[in-house]
Amino acid sequence: MSPTPVVGGDSQGRANQRRRTQRALIEAALALHDQGLQPTLAEVAERALVSRATAYRYYASVEALLSEAMFERSVPSLAQLFQPGIDLVEAIGRAVRHFNRLLLQDEAALHVMERSFMSVWLDNTPDTRPPRPARRLQYIAPVVEALADEFSPAARRRLVQALAMVAGPEAVLSLRDVAGASVEEALDASAWAAMALVRAARAEATE
Repeated sequence: MSPTPVVGGDSQGRANQRRRTQRALIEAALALHDQGLQPTLAEVAERALVSRATAYRYYASVEALLSEAMFERSVPSLAQLFQPGIDLVEAIGRAVRHFNRLLLQDEAALHVMERSFMSVWLDNTPDTRPPRPARRLQYIAPVVEALADEFSPAARRRLVQALAMVAGPEAVLSLRDVAGASVEEALDASAWAAMALVRAARAEATE
């Protein structure tokens, strides 16, 4: 008797492989950078044991890869920002503010990363696009999960999705380039929006 196939198994396997490839490229870029080198994308690909074509499928340029790798290195663990017992509204505001501040420390690099994300999306088919980094969710999701006694799983999922709109490159670029906010105004607005979303979700849950 043949085993029952796992629905979506192949798709999940491909997604995991793409994440591993992305991780290998980031680690290779950081290793070469730490050696004092200014590598090409081909050199990063060689160290990561992937083809140059694969590397270009993930990153539009070596500058974009290095910008993303250096940003990832600068992101602290959630434990540095969120401790058990802290007010969760304050915690989400603090996490969003800190994450967005890291992005705004180098706006040129931020624009390079965003341009690369868009190029990769346009240059690949839906089934070959590498995953978009979701580092903001490393901050947002655990804080929202701490509200499990207040919100249903569906409500928590929606709150995570809503909070994803106020943290990350798209959020800070909209604030800076569209709304004309200063850096501090952008940080204040994004933190305020994050806290307001949590308060609104709580108010809705008690209705």
